[in-house]
Amino acid sequence: MLDISETTGEIYYSGTWEGIQDILRVLNIGEGKMSQVTQEMVNRYQEMVDRDIDALLQDAYQIPIRAYNMVQQASIAETKTIKVFPGDVRRAAKYWAAGHLLVSEFQQLESNLTEQATEYVSDARNQVYAMARPTHRIPGQRRKSNISHTMPANMQPNSFPERPN
Repeated sequence: MLDISETTGEIYYSGTWEGIQDILRVLNIGEGKMSQVTQEMVNRYQEMVDRDIDALLQDAYQIPIRAYNMVQQASIAETKTIKVFPGDVRRAAKYWAAGHLLVSEFQQLESNLTEQATEYVSDARNQVYAMARPTHRIPGQRRKSNISHTMPANMQPNSFPERPN
């Protein structure tokens, strides 16, 4: 089974399920709990997180977020093109999925692990919210036009109210 979203038909924003497993291993949840983490379980949380990210970004960007082509230098004479997701989207999706999985599936964790998992989710959510602000651009993605359908989004005035920090 591949790590492909049933909704979009593309790879999850967070990448492969092994990436989520690596984050869980760093948190040291124990081998007993790690053995309960299956690809199907991780993919379910990846799908939920991808739809949550789309919901937060739908007012600012064309969703779903798509991988874009990036040229890589394989050697001096050879280049290849690969598809990649923007790094900030990938990072937020990974930590959100890992934190959400820990908080939802393992209620009997130590308090510091539960705290860390909750922090992962809130940090990732805040990062995605910041991506929707007009001052942030996600590479390779098209911003939505909220004012005029004939004017490019980057030419329009700010449609989001500025928040004082």
